[in-house]
Amino acid sequence: MKGILARAALFVAFAASAVGAMVTFRYAGFGVLAVIIVSYMCVLVLVLAIVLNYPRQSHMAVVNEFADELQARGLLVYSTYRADRAFRVEALGEDGPHYFLELENNDGVLHLNGVYLYDYEPGPQSVRHFPCTEFTVRTHAMEGYVVDLLCGGLVIEPEVEAPPFTEDDFAEGRVPADGEILSRISYDEVRAQRLAARQPVQ
Repeated sequence: MKGILARAALFVAFAASAVGAMVTFRYAGFGVLAVIIVSYMCVLVLVLAIVLNYPRQSHMAVVNEFADELQARGLLVYSTYRADRAFRVEALGEDGPHYFLELENNDGVLHLNGVYLYDYEPGPQSVRHFPCTEFTVRTHAMEGYVVDLLCGGLVIEPEVEAPPFTEDDFAEGRVPADGEILSRISYDEVRAQRLAARQPVQ
């Protein structure tokens, strides 16, 4: 908010100075006016760059800044995991992708889901960061949503891409919650169930 107010104040100050210059030099000759106009345009480009925050911060930079603010207020919860294997489930609509990760030492199968996972997947200008062998999920202490992931260890390439959950899966409670650890079913069983969804129901 402070940044927005500062940019607005800068823009207003520049606009006011431009009006003042026009009033002051309204009777000046063409040469003087040309120099003033060129100078004005150069400063205008600089001001617009500041107001529009160019070059723009990346989404992750904004997330990191937000996480730092929460950390300072004691509102971040850290959950650290170690994983051996992982597979991905396609997103359904705007739900975001799902990942099932086999935790070390038979500690269960961790399920993560949400649009925040896109930030750690490979894209046109990025490489894969998640899943990985060591990572920390940082969540909001009061509201419970994932703020970001701190990735470490080695990158794990997902073993398979399973078909998305259906609307019936969500409606009937067959989709684990984000951050839920499945302890009564093995990783291989979860993967087999999701891959079986490729087959049409007879």
